[in-house]
Amino acid sequence: MSATSFMLAFPWFLFAVTVLCWHGSFSAGCTQSEREALLQFKLGLKDPSNRLSSWGGDADCCGWSGVICDNLTSHVLELHLRTLSEKEYYAFNATGDYDKFWERSAFRGKISKSLLNLKNLKHLDLSNNNFEGIPIPKFLGSMGSLRYLNLCGAEFGGMIPHQLGNLSNLQYLNIGDIYTLYDKYVESLHWLSNLTSLEFLDLSFVNLSKALDWLDVMNKLPSLVELHLSGSSLNHKAPPLPNVNFSSLSVLDLSMNNFDESSVSNWIFQITKLSSLDLSSNLFFGSVPVHLQNITSLRELNLSDNEFNSSMAIWLHDFSHLEALGLFSNNLQDRIPSAIGNLTSLNILDLELNQFEGAIPSDIGNLTSLNSLDLSNNTLEGSIPSAIGNLTSLYELDLSDNNLAGEIPSAIGNLISLNRLDLSYNKLEGAIPSAIGNLISLNRLDLSYNKLEGAIPSAIGNLISLSRLALSYNELEGVIPVTLGELTSLTSVDLSYNKLNGSLPICFGALEKLEEVHFSHNSLEGEVSQFHFTNLTNLKYFDGSHNQLLLRVNPDWIPPFQLLEHISLQSWDVGPQVPTWLRSLKHLKYLDLSNSKISSTLPIWFHDLSSRLYYFNLSHNQMHGEIPYLSIDDSDYSFIDLSSNKFDGQLPYITSHPAWIDLSNNLFSGSISIFLCDRVHELKAVILNLGKNLLSGEIPDCWMNWRFLGAIVFNDNYFSGNIPKSIGTLSYLWLLNLRNNNLSGEIPLSLQHCSELTVLDIGENELGGDISVFLEKQHFSNMVIFNLRENKFHGHIPKEFCRMTSLRILDLANNNLSGKIPTCVDNFSEMVYETYDMGGLISIFIDDNGSFYGSSSIMKKGQMIEYSTILNFVRSMDLSNNKLSGDIPKTITRLEALQSLNLSHNLLSGRIPEEIGNMQKLESLDFSQNQLVGEIPPSMSSLTFLSYLNLSNNKLSGIIPTSTQLQSFDPSSFSGNKLCGPPLTKNCSVDGATHPIGTERGEDDKGPKSFYWFYFYVSIAPGFVVGFWVVVGPLVFNRRWRHLYFNLLDDLWDKIMVWYYLNVVRVVRGHGF
Repeated sequence: MSATSFMLAFPWFLFAVTVLCWHGSFSAGCTQSEREALLQFKLGLKDPSNRLSSWGGDADCCGWSGVICDNLTSHVLELHLRTLSEKEYYAFNATGDYDKFWERSAFRGKISKSLLNLKNLKHLDLSNNNFEGIPIPKFLGSMGSLRYLNLCGAEFGGMIPHQLGNLSNLQYLNIGDIYTLYDKYVESLHWLSNLTSLEFLDLSFVNLSKALDWLDVMNKLPSLVELHLSGSSLNHKAPPLPNVNFSSLSVLDLSMNNFDESSVSNWIFQITKLSSLDLSSNLFFGSVPVHLQNITSLRELNLSDNEFNSSMAIWLHDFSHLEALGLFSNNLQDRIPSAIGNLTSLNILDLELNQFEGAIPSDIGNLTSLNSLDLSNNTLEGSIPSAIGNLTSLYELDLSDNNLAGEIPSAIGNLISLNRLDLSYNKLEGAIPSAIGNLISLNRLDLSYNKLEGAIPSAIGNLISLSRLALSYNELEGVIPVTLGELTSLTSVDLSYNKLNGSLPICFGALEKLEEVHFSHNSLEGEVSQFHFTNLTNLKYFDGSHNQLLLRVNPDWIPPFQLLEHISLQSWDVGPQVPTWLRSLKHLKYLDLSNSKISSTLPIWFHDLSSRLYYFNLSHNQMHGEIPYLSIDDSDYSFIDLSSNKFDGQLPYITSHPAWIDLSNNLFSGSISIFLCDRVHELKAVILNLGKNLLSGEIPDCWMNWRFLGAIVFNDNYFSGNIPKSIGTLSYLWLLNLRNNNLSGEIPLSLQHCSELTVLDIGENELGGDISVFLEKQHFSNMVIFNLRENKFHGHIPKEFCRMTSLRILDLANNNLSGKIPTCVDNFSEMVYETYDMGGLISIFIDDNGSFYGSSSIMKKGQMIEYSTILNFVRSMDLSNNKLSGDIPKTITRLEALQSLNLSHNLLSGRIPEEIGNMQKLESLDFSQNQLVGEIPPSMSSLTFLSYLNLSNNKLSGIIPTSTQLQSFDPSSFSGNKLCGPPLTKNCSVDGATHPIGTERGEDDKGPKSFYWFYFYVSIAPGFVVGFWVVVGPLVFNRRWRHLYFNLLDDLWDKIMVWYYLNVVRVVRGHGF
């Protein structure tokens, strides 16, 4: 080596030796002071999963979990003590519940000041822990070496300490949250001005409402690249910025703030280097701001969850470099423009929940880079374009909740990368294409709520990655394909509400990952054995109701689905005994064996089972015997239904507090005092149905313990005595049905306090008193059914009665009411207008557990008819068999939605209102047995729905108006009057018959006789024409008939000639003529 080379290399050699020696001297481990600082920090923490078990002992603290040291000096540089976020947790394919994971993994406790001894600490990450609302320690502002501080989602609370402004070297600061129980806020943001090196700032869900100068402060951070202020209560108008200094800003998130501005602030459009802009979940409205086109560097734009109400901005289509566009949940209208095909760089397009209409443009097939396409919840029409098959990079496709029609294009089979496909809630028709079997990466498939028909393709068995399959509410038929058994990843399958037939394939038993099974409301039949459930060890939900299946298993069978929580076998044949295998199901919460051909008694062991259930339904069987007591898990909204059986004896003592009790339509007898009153604690029952039994005695006066009751149904029993006054304490009561008992006395005035009453049915009892006393002070504005039929009430109907504006069914028949019919009856708006809502007025729906329908027996068309499930559609008024007098009020003809009107057997006088024809929905009308006079109004002939009419035994006169409808009724409908004309046999030529209103007489008119001669002559011409063409028409237009007709005439003529020759000519010749 030359001297020159040696002189150049020697200094580098000395430097290397020095570094090696120095490293050898200090690589023995972290310093004692830093080790003790870390141990002191550990003491302040609560570590439920012992994540810091490596901290201690003789080990070098640089090797402790989450600790990173300098390779040369061994000083602690970084502390990584975060807990996985929910997104990260599931990204590792975790299947457990994240909340439980977080509870057992997150650090708690306090932050020790010993961290100040970590003089070289640059990176501190405590994110996603649970410090239970303690303030962020102020001393963190003294850790001047920090470059990175992440406290995101760590459940700190209170005011953000301004001391953090001392961290002048800080480049990353994240103290935001997503959702938290503990509020964080600032009084001012001036301290941020000192952090001039800051590149990343996240104050999401920190309340900045008092920081009115937030924008001015942010504008002083020239190095800022990312700014996240989501949900920061920036609902005040920001002051204008004369100059925008965000020269480096690339990512801006101002979502979820509800700015006090109708449009986007102009300063945002001046940040020309933005690559990502999120303005979602604010209250911006109007057109999508056109100035956004100034930000030419945009790659991600999210304007979702606002109120933009224009059409889709045309200039957006020039953003060919845009990779993500979110316009979810706005009011964007018109068609999706075909120019959207210009956004060829898009990976994500979300237009869900808008008002887009028309067809999906075929140009959408140009977006070949798309990973996610969501056009759901719009009003798109037409067919799915086959060009959608070009989107071979698609991972998610959601076109649900539209009006799409036509067939599913077979080109959809090209989307081999698809993970989720949702076409539900449309009007798609035709068969499911077999090409769908090409989607081998598919994890979720939802085609429910369409009009698909044909068989389920066997190619569906190719979808080996499928975990959720939903084909419900279609018109699919045929058998369930056995290839379904090849979907070994399936966790949920829903085939309910179709027309599937055949047997349940035994391959179901092989799907060991299956957790949910729905195939109710089909036409499946045949036997189901224990082999159908062989490997279903993870099954939690099974609904096969409303099929014709027979369950046949061994008596000592122990089901493999020991995790089962919900089972519904309604309308199966599982009898005659209650299945004993139910006893082993320790997790069962929901049981429906209604209409399942069980004819046994209720086994003793069922009490133990029912105490774990929150819902059980054994109704519509033939079960019998006595039930001493019942229990149920009342921690949730609990439901007991033993209705429509043959149980007898005393009512069972219910040891728990169910919300729904239905023991109706059985043979229970005796008093209900113990059942109702022998209670220590207040009950939370909402519905109590004991109707149609043999119960007797008085209804006890102990309703104070049932204050949550909404429905009491005691109809068709043998109760006697008075209606108890304490029922008036039930402020939530909306239905009271005591119909067809032996109750007496008056209606308790306390019932007026039940202002929510919707149905009051106390008909067919022995109740009495002056009805006006009760009605004058009532305020039942929600009353829909008011039935006092067949009692002994007297008095007049006061005008206050018309406060019941929601009435749909009124029955006061068979009482002793007098006076006039109130003229205010047109206040019953539900009888005036057709508003057939299906809300909670007469029916109540309770989650998925069931629905309770009020019922009412109505005199219609001369017979009593009981309505239940369609009661919301019925409109009826019956005031018959009273002593009502005066005229029929003209206002009654405004009840144009009324279907049945019965005013018979009263003392009504005057004329039938001329406008009776306005009541176009009338199906049944009875004015019989009154003193009505005059003619039948001609407008009655326009009641085209009328199928029952009785005007008999009045003083009506004149001609019955001519119409197909009126002449079709039996003559008895008009008897006992002075009427004439069809359908009566009495001819209107009889003296004294009057003309129908609307006919005029000429000077030479001779009365009714000329009236009928006029119609006789008028009818001759059309009668001749009709008669002629009925005979001749077929012969003119049908050649075969013509030939047959004339052949018949020829044959007939031949027969006549033969007869003439044999019987006439021969006789004449025989006599020598």
